[in-house]
Amino acid sequence: MNEKINSPTYNLYSTERRYKNETLMSFYFQPNNKIIKKFSPIDINGERYKLDLQSGEVKEYTKKEMLSSFKASLRRTTILMNMLLSMNDFDWFWTLTFDNERINRYDDKQVFECYVKYINNLKHKYPNLKYMCFPERHEDNCIHFHLLVADITVKQMGLVNSGKVCCHWAMKKGKKIGLCSREYFEKTKHLHELKETDGEPIYNITTFAYGYTTVSRICSRERCNSYVKKYVEKALGSTEVFKKRFYYSSNLNVPDVVKKLIGADFEIPKDIDKLSCLQNNIFVKNSKGQPYVSDYNVMQVRIDNEIKDCIDKGLIPLSEKEILELGEIF
Repeated sequence: MNEKINSPTYNLYSTERRYKNETLMSFYFQPNNKIIKKFSPIDINGERYKLDLQSGEVKEYTKKEMLSSFKASLRRTTILMNMLLSMNDFDWFWTLTFDNERINRYDDKQVFECYVKYINNLKHKYPNLKYMCFPERHEDNCIHFHLLVADITVKQMGLVNSGKVCCHWAMKKGKKIGLCSREYFEKTKHLHELKETDGEPIYNITTFAYGYTTVSRICSRERCNSYVKKYVEKALGSTEVFKKRFYYSSNLNVPDVVKKLIGADFEIPKDIDKLSCLQNNIFVKNSKGQPYVSDYNVMQVRIDNEIKDCIDKGLIPLSEKEILELGEIF
């Protein structure tokens, strides 16, 4: 009986992130009473340990704790990336590759310092510059950077036409390279089903002093966003230099975020989507597709902004069955 009384209870909250065309709603639990932290993460020579706040003892994280932390971190990164991609329109796709004759491209720290120096100089000259940057490792273990860029002119970037064009079937040494000469493209394009980017000119950045560059105009925002999302899984956080999976400018657009209390004094269920208060929730019932349920007591749904605005105004959307029944009447 005492265990029942003393068992912790949780409040159920929703967080709304409003994007351009839809709203992402997350439902999750938070404890009623503040939980006293027993451990705190600390860094020792680049390795992460946990400090027992009562005894002062330093312990290693278990494999289960590390996996749980990694999944939570990856989920937060994915939400942030999707949020920024949804709220911002980019014009250019850059790739920065470092030349071993100019700097030691096998030295991660030196490569990163050169990247930071270059991008900081650009931001200082052109404060309106917006970007997202995704580091990626080559097969030879070197780093190059992919960037989505906006609010900077061709002249400010220092672009020159390389004489090459985008070409999704172009090969070199048995591998797809995605670019070729204009002559080769014109001779072979009738043999392939063209994509939106095929034939678009490839530019080089004359202001990048550390190696090679390719720049192309973004033709399809949706295709580009889908393309860059794969880099999140290529986590570089295990190195001492790259603490983040991607980088971005501070002037990017972000959605409005609204937090609301849904209900109080819950015992956390194993299946959050089976809660009656969520099954009958008007936003959940009118959401797009199937709800996403994670291992962290979070359910996410997406709802069109027009439908959500109607609900917020007290107008309840009709179901497909109700619409059909009205059609039979009239």
